[in-house]
Amino acid sequence: MDNYTIYKYIRLSLDDLHTDSMSIENQRKIIDKHIEGLMIPEAEVAEIVDNGYSGTNFERPGISELLDFVRSGKVNCIIVKDFSRFGRNVIETGYFIERVFPLFRVRFISVSDQFDSTDYEGNTGGMEVAFKFLIHEYYSKDLSKKIKSAKQARMKRGEYLMKNCIYGYRKVGSTLEIDEAAADTIRCIFQLYANGMSIVDIQRQFYTEKRLTPAEYKRSLNHKTVSESPTFVWNKSHIIKVLSDEQYTGTYNAGRTKTIEVGNRRPVRVDPDEWIRIPDHHPAIIDKGLFDTVQARISEKKGPNRHRKIGTWERYEGVYSSPISGKVFCGCCGRKLRLSSTRNPAFHCDYSRIATDAECHGLKILSAELEASLFEILTKQVLIILNTDLGDISECYYKWEQQVEYEKQKNSVHDKKQALYESLIVGEISEGEYRTAKSGLDGEMAHINRLFGIIEYEAKQKAELLKRRQIADEITSESGLTKPMADFLIEKIIVSPNNEIEIEWKNPLFHA
Repeated sequence: MDNYTIYKYIRLSLDDLHTDSMSIENQRKIIDKHIEGLMIPEAEVAEIVDNGYSGTNFERPGISELLDFVRSGKVNCIIVKDFSRFGRNVIETGYFIERVFPLFRVRFISVSDQFDSTDYEGNTGGMEVAFKFLIHEYYSKDLSKKIKSAKQARMKRGEYLMKNCIYGYRKVGSTLEIDEAAADTIRCIFQLYANGMSIVDIQRQFYTEKRLTPAEYKRSLNHKTVSESPTFVWNKSHIIKVLSDEQYTGTYNAGRTKTIEVGNRRPVRVDPDEWIRIPDHHPAIIDKGLFDTVQARISEKKGPNRHRKIGTWERYEGVYSSPISGKVFCGCCGRKLRLSSTRNPAFHCDYSRIATDAECHGLKILSAELEASLFEILTKQVLIILNTDLGDISECYYKWEQQVEYEKQKNSVHDKKQALYESLIVGEISEGEYRTAKSGLDGEMAHINRLFGIIEYEAKQKAELLKRRQIADEITSESGLTKPMADFLIEKIIVSPNNEIEIEWKNPLFHA
């Protein structure tokens, strides 16, 4: 690399937002001032920022980009404000600073810790550095425990901590107040269901009445314009969620989810028996009697109907699963088509069942017919592939041997360049001799890389043809479409009215 490249790495977690000294701007000022003192002429300076990410792990977009640059040899120096900005995990942080960066000859500087890896060549930086790593990791875990404890205490006092409250209420401070416009819809849902109306019938009625969905209603509250063409189609799962939420009776529910470990933001569900519940916490939208009536009906619907028989066929026994489930989409509205659990399973658009004036209303295609059509398309392409002359197969092995040989030549030139640099350092050759010899080796490396690229491309093309033949052979041994086959080859299947089918291939080997 001709130019010396310095990367500033800046990280700000959500917990640091209240600390001015940790702000992005202050970190940038501290690092810039240190770069000025390095006195590196014509150095290129770049910056990578991770805003709102924890330092307890390395699952951050900025750090991933930085490490990719390191591996590709585009980085000479990395500068951070302190060790904790780079990472709070002692094992992972130490691994990069002690193993990875020295391997790629990358200098690492932590300004506030007065650490410069060039001062510790041949060792790890001593107990002082290791101790600082441990302090940062302990601080992060301790802070996480304190935050969790504080949140638990506030929830037990009945404070509503969620940023967005449930549909039907508005948040005022840390309490809830009824939003009458939305509450009217909530009462309607409970009353209609308690009176015997099905979920689908409720969806149809709301579509006819043009009731805004919770998402569209929220947009209107946030002073955002409602979509130019709002769907008014309520999701079935949203209605069921409303019917099952006891918070509408005035009961406070908190602690429904939790995080497993520090740095892992993915929540896991908590057993309902462990939830924090406070009755009569906020104004109720529906009374407890109506809520209990609805729960009884929901439990009844989950019961005997699943085992009833229609003629000689058991409706829910051995529910059919299509190999293309989850891959079929509506060509009109773009929504995923649902596979019905019926005698003749079919893909249909839930949206069009409610929106009778939609272009895709009544869109339906039998799963067996769709799978047969897809397998027929694959079979036709297989015949084309099997009839394609692949030429001499042994040519692949010859090109592979050429690649190996060029790799050896590249490694040899690299070793020569390294030895040449070491000769310059110890004073065995002059700088002029070094530049002349290096220029010759660079030219040799460029020539090898060009030849290697040509052979690599040709080998890749031949390998793809062989892969196509292998997949084609596997397909000919099957009598129909299988899930492994669909998962490997198909990204998406788009079905439009009149059973028009469009396939988006996942594997380019089978692109038309």
